[in-house]
Amino acid sequence: MTLQVLIVDDEPPARQKIRALLQGDTRFRIAGEAGDGLEAVHRIETEQPDLIFLDIQMPGLSGFEVLEALEGARPQVIFTTAYDEYAVRAFEVRALDYLLKPFDPDRFRQALDRALEDRRRRELPDARVDGLVGDWRAQQGPLQRILIRDRERMRIVRTDEIEWIEAEEKYVRLHLPRETVLHRETMNNLERRLDARKFVRVHRGRIVNLNFVKELAPWTHGDYVLILANGHRLPLGRAYRRRFLELFT
Repeated sequence: MTLQVLIVDDEPPARQKIRALLQGDTRFRIAGEAGDGLEAVHRIETEQPDLIFLDIQMPGLSGFEVLEALEGARPQVIFTTAYDEYAVRAFEVRALDYLLKPFDPDRFRQALDRALEDRRRRELPDARVDGLVGDWRAQQGPLQRILIRDRERMRIVRTDEIEWIEAEEKYVRLHLPRETVLHRETMNNLERRLDARKFVRVHRGRIVNLNFVKELAPWTHGDYVLILANGHRLPLGRAYRRRFLELFT
């Protein structure tokens, strides 16, 4: 059995070290490398490696955000990190393998042996990884950035850039200062992950970022309309009026 391996780390020396430690071990074949989170998501989904060495702290997307963003089944994961007490404790609680930098050759071989044995037993750690990502997300607090997929392109949008959001069936449309983008997530799920102090439901199918609200103006029949900084007007649904006004009392 030969496992296809993808190395994900933003530091070239770390990637080189992993390559060197894998050299000569015919049980593993290096399928490629990724130097940041966006590239990692793309390469994992297109190349479907059996095993990834995944750095936790990277620019763009962290290792946990990479796992959170993947669509479909995940490969086996060996996490790599400089010493991080929270991360190490989380890995141990979830019975997931990790390697501390700088890598110890003996510990590295143990991780390889374990990965291969798990593969032989068909013990894929999806549930454990899901739990780890969920624990990490809870520690991070409200969502700060969103990975947007547009055909073959991926990009990161900071939530602070979003003026308002509208539902489009099982998707949402994010309204940004100069464009709108479609995001593959339901309104209810996204609302749960956003900062409730900034993002408020004002209609069954709309959420507004309070930082972009300029004025609350009377409308017809006792209703109100929100006027955004760019002049866009959003009706304030009656069912959401009390919750909205409570934020200012």
